[in-house]
This record gives sequence, structure tokens and C-alpha cells, in this order.
Amino acid sequence: MIKISKHQLKKNSKTLIIAEIGQSHLGSFKNIKSIIKKVSKTGVEFIKFQTHFASEESTLDEPFRVKIKNFKNRLDYWKKMEFSENQWKKISDECKKNNLTFLSSPFSEKAIKILSKLKMPAWKIGSGEFFSKSLLDKILKFRQPIILSTGLATLNDITNLISKIKKKNSKLILMQCTSSYPCKIEDIGVNVLKIFQEKFNCLVGLSDHSGSIYPSIYAMINGASLIEVHVGDKKNAKNPDNSSSLSFEELTELVKARDIIYTLKKNNVNK
Repeated sequence: MIKISKHQLKKNSKTLIIAEIGQSHLGSFKNIKSIIKKVSKTGVEFIKFQTHFASEESTLDEPFRVKIKNFKNRLDYWKKMEFSENQWKKISDECKKNNLTFLSSPFSEKAIKILSKLKMPAWKIGSGEFFSKSLLDKILKFRQPIILSTGLATLNDITNLISKIKKKNSKLILMQCTSSYPCKIEDIGVNVLKIFQEKFNCLVGLSDHSGSIYPSIYAMINGASLIEVHVGDKKNAKNPDNSSSLSFEELTELVKARDIIYTLKKNNVNK
């Protein structure tokens, strides 16, 4: 069993859900407050952000993977997505006020330092940081639960890293993820959850970028203790995560499906 804030994750318990905001706030603090309120009405347990600092992560030479309108380069884009330390404190407080557990993925040592002051109850390591040794070493020192996405890693990579993590921390949730945006349904790989459970004897989950609720539902049926899905205003063409995200209405439906699946699982009928 792993406890994150007031929430317990254990095998065969109700699946918990993370609403990943990504960059759907478009760098606007006002948007973030609106998104927090909308997410709080869906019934999920966690809301997660990404803590970026352009000068720590990017350069003028960093190429766009997909060109984003109105930005000359990736450095400018990440600058737009930054929030100050004081703003992160306000974001965390706003989440608590709306009964959501605040999480944010760090992408630099500066981000770790700021997030550690906010007393986050767990650390989410995105697929892109799976191989960031300096970040991982710093996060492991906190001895808090780790949610680890594996979108860019092979089974051999995962085995090596888990061996290192388990020497210092047994509180691990291993997330199957395919780093494709949006991810095709046939590439999601819910079957990997069973492989993770058998090979690593840990709690498992799915981090999904399909923009659909159905992979998450299937993952819940197949033993996922945790689900992470992107969420945002899908009608806003400026949202760079549009194609990979659920709408707030779809997220509400996913929570309803989760609750029904849990009821079905724990109530056997004797004929």
C-alpha cells in the first residue's frame, strides 16, 4: 500500500485518477485558476502540472517537434509557460482549497527546489526525465512516493532504474506510457501492466495520451491502481495538448466509469 496525501493506493482498491494539465493553461495564471475549479467538479483525486523554467531547460537552438504559432523558438515558448515561485505557491493553495491533491513534474533542479518547499506528497517523473540521473538522484533523497512514466524506456532500462530506486525507496507506482501525441489506440499497450506487475512486484498505472476515455477504462479493469490523463478545453484551438486530452466532460465520465468498475469488482454474485 502507498499513501499519497489522504489517498491510499493498493492492489484491487479503487483506481485513482490524475488530471494532467500540461500546457493547456497557455501560460496564464487566470486560466490555471479556472482549470482547477473545473477539474475539482469532475471527481478526480489529483491534479498535476509541469514546472518549467526556460533558462534551465532550453536554448535558442532547441528545435520545435511540432511548430507552435506565434513563437519564434522553443525557448520563447517555455518562457511563456513559466510561473514564479510565488505563483506556484498560490497554485498549490488553490488546489487544496478545491480539495485536489497538487502534483507537478519537475524538469530542472530549480523546479525540484521550488516544489520541495510546497511539500508535495509524491513526485511524478515524466517519460522525458526517465534518464535524467541528476534529477532522479535529488528526488530519491526525499524518500517520497514516486510515480514513474516509462514512455521512452525499454524493459531493460526500466529494470536497471527500478533496481536503483528500490535500494532507496519502495514506494513506486510504475506507469505504462507511450510517448506519442496523440497516441494511437493500438500503441497504448495496456498488456504491459501485467508484465510490470509480474516482473517488478509493484503498483502499476497508465499514463495515456490518446484523447479517449476507453484505454483508461480497460487499464482499470486490468489492474491499474493509477490513471493519468491530460485534460483541457478541447474547443480552444490554441491548446497544444488538444489532440491528446480529454475534455472536462469526458473526465467526469471517466470518473463515473471508474466508480462503476470498482463496484462491479468488489460485489460478486452467488448463483
